[in-house]
Amino acid sequence: MWVPQQVLSWFSISVDTVNTLREQVAALTAERDILKYELQSTKLTSDWLRMQFNTLQIERAALMEKAYGIKVAAPELVRTPVIGQESKADDFSFNDIGDELASRIGLPVYGSNTLVSQ
Repeated sequence: MWVPQQVLSWFSISVDTVNTLREQVAALTAERDILKYELQSTKLTSDWLRMQFNTLQIERAALMEKAYGIKVAAPELVRTPVIGQESKADDFSFNDIGDELASRIGLPVYGSNTLVSQ
């Protein structure tokens, strides 16, 4: 089958183009890794500063109460939840969620709660 040269040129990729794309992918991958590390570092620093602020506010309120007998509320900084984050440590409970909810979220359901005598 005869294919015109112009049509074949549409599908040809030069070695220079491939090498340029590889260099760009390598540069973007390195930049992504650096940004992931920086984000992790920033989150850790933010959590540490938040904990220090909360500790200082509680200590300040305790000192005001002890020194002047004034009860002052201690403000607290909390981390806002991430959209799409399904479970938090505060939501954990040992209460039975029931068979219907367990099957809906993908947990195993073990049948009836009656004992079988042997």
